[in-house]
Amino acid sequence: MHQYLPLHRIECWNGAYFARSSLKSLGLRIQLGHPAGKRCPRPIKTWGDDFVIIDCDQIHSVGLDYCGCGDSSKGQVEQLLERRLYPATVVNPKTAATFRVLELFELLQYESKLSTYEFYQAVSRLTDNTGLQGIKDRYPTLLRLVHQWRHLKMLKRSGRGHDPFRGASETRPGECALLCPPCPHPGINLPEGWENVNREHRYLYALNIALDACFRMKRKDCSSEEADPGLSRGFAYVVEEAAFQEYLKKHEKTTEPKSTCSRHDAVNLADMHPGQGYASSGIATVECSRHNSKRPLADHGITLTVATCRDRFAFMLTPGAGLGDGEAPERGWGDLNPLATSTREMGPGTRRDTLDYHFGDYNWRKIIRLGNSLLKKMVMATSEVAEHVIAHQELEVTLDREQLQSWMEAMVAWELDPNNPNPYEVVVKTPTQAAVRRQLAEEEERALKAGTDVSLSDEVSPCSLIAMGIDLEGEQRSLKTLTQALWDHSQDRQITRVKLRSNALTRKLEEWFSLLQLYVPTSALLRKREPQTKEGPKPFEVRLWLPSQIGTRVSFDRSLAEIEYKLRSAQAHEALGVLRRNLQIRATLYDVKDRWLRARDEYRQARNALLALAALLNHQNVDQEFLPLEDKDIRSMSEAEPGQGETRRKLSWIWRRVNAADATEEETKAFVTETIRVEWGKSRARAQRYQEEIKLVQEEMDRTLRFFVWKVADWRSKGVAPRMKPISAEYAEGLKAYAE
Repeated sequence: MHQYLPLHRIECWNGAYFARSSLKSLGLRIQLGHPAGKRCPRPIKTWGDDFVIIDCDQIHSVGLDYCGCGDSSKGQVEQLLERRLYPATVVNPKTAATFRVLELFELLQYESKLSTYEFYQAVSRLTDNTGLQGIKDRYPTLLRLVHQWRHLKMLKRSGRGHDPFRGASETRPGECALLCPPCPHPGINLPEGWENVNREHRYLYALNIALDACFRMKRKDCSSEEADPGLSRGFAYVVEEAAFQEYLKKHEKTTEPKSTCSRHDAVNLADMHPGQGYASSGIATVECSRHNSKRPLADHGITLTVATCRDRFAFMLTPGAGLGDGEAPERGWGDLNPLATSTREMGPGTRRDTLDYHFGDYNWRKIIRLGNSLLKKMVMATSEVAEHVIAHQELEVTLDREQLQSWMEAMVAWELDPNNPNPYEVVVKTPTQAAVRRQLAEEEERALKAGTDVSLSDEVSPCSLIAMGIDLEGEQRSLKTLTQALWDHSQDRQITRVKLRSNALTRKLEEWFSLLQLYVPTSALLRKREPQTKEGPKPFEVRLWLPSQIGTRVSFDRSLAEIEYKLRSAQAHEALGVLRRNLQIRATLYDVKDRWLRARDEYRQARNALLALAALLNHQNVDQEFLPLEDKDIRSMSEAEPGQGETRRKLSWIWRRVNAADATEEETKAFVTETIRVEWGKSRARAQRYQEEIKLVQEEMDRTLRFFVWKVADWRSKGVAPRMKPISAEYAEGLKAYAE
């Protein structure tokens, strides 16, 4: 039996217990070149008769013989491959790995990013977990075997072995890359006349790509191109190194302009030196942004902070974008980042090849899941498109027809030429917390330069302290909402989530009070005076003792109150902006009621703080600038106050400027008109994007089917392609079988 299963692990009874043994010690020889169980009359032992086979569960030392009788016309390497053993060398091999261990490790690494060293150590310990048997180290050999195996599999899977005219070394750039079936490929999956469609439908045949860089994927300055050139020469996804270096030389004096509207590392760190001891600062990829597939060589992450750029380049506002979000590279890095630990230690060629293999597997997984992913997109778009379209139509019914026509003309003009005025930009602006915080930070910078800074901490300035307190208030409101949502039958995971949030907030509060005591030493006295309970207050009930809460109870630096006043003013403006935006959206479509409830609570809290600070700082007319927000004021523009008829209906004050008391009629009208225009434009964009998504996904489904039909025909033609040189019937049969 063991002649057919020569890699079994065996134990022999030694009179006292079963001791580990080997089939070789019992005289078993693995005969190559003959059917299993048949001996060769003239066997040729391996060189040194010390052959090692690496398998999934053990590193085996075996007796192995080649055929020397002439029945087999194949050489040593071919005889090993015929038995599904991959040799470490082509001349007098002494080590081989089974196909199954190479296949197992390949998939294990793709799924877990396991390193070759870790895998070898696991197999070595399965062989001997005591370290007493003196197993010969085959780790360098396995490294070479794995590298060759995956390179050959890449060539095989891309049909390079079927090419009758070009060998592997003549592989073209990108030829081994797996193409994305739903993407447009001229001559493969596009209908006739696609290039002549009108402008309105061009987006259906557009190639959507996204670019990004990952700076975790560094490489240490080890080895060299001469010592480790790699096996691939730009055959798949990573560019050919010589051509890339030539390109860099042509542009070595060119500096990438820094982004002025986004801290995007792929742009701003493009010219950064990788650092001492590193040869590469990272890698960049080009991907199809709709299906997350890596391209062959040949609202996201653009977290735009300048409003002009955000309104101009947002995917939801871009005609033809469908429901794409441009996040493809980010999702890809999430899958590949665990590979960084091992690739940073590799030589240049091995690293490029390893990335090619993993990119290929990443694409393959995308391809085999296309049916589910495209169906999911279609179901999501078709289930929501009607509601978005109806919501937009209902909004348009309430608008003036002439005004609507004017907006439509401006919108179309901007979509045709982005240099025209952007209808999504808000001209009437209100202060934001981010802008005020930046202004305060600049004031602190000037104070530092002038030597007049009064910060009592190297890490937390007065501005940062007050901003931290306002942020903590927001976390308290959020935790209170989550806690109130719990009930007797809440699930364990919901309770756990609230507990974890509560614990985290408690730790932040401890840090907050230690910092507050630096700037307001008397705050400790205020905390002592608070009524104490046996259980103590919940984290969201703890008073933070910001300047607005301290008032005149104790003395403190009034500059802290001025800082809070500026931040609270911006907070109130922002909260009203959120409230207005969400009241314009149908609550049946979006879960927006919670949003405007949060905005309501935030505004009320900010207003109370402003009134307290105004009394402390002697600021006038604050109660007129920030009006009280009652529940009856929270209504849409077309909604009347409860109890009022249409003839007496008045617009809620939240739709006028925040300082409604002194707003002129023209200012009020301009503000309301602008707010409506922007919300109408976004409503129109949402409805259009959902309709586009349905058409895009339908076209992608059709393209995927056409691509697969083309791929089947392409492989079948390769299987029967005429050869320049005669080949054996066995080889021809294998080519055809693999192609089929």
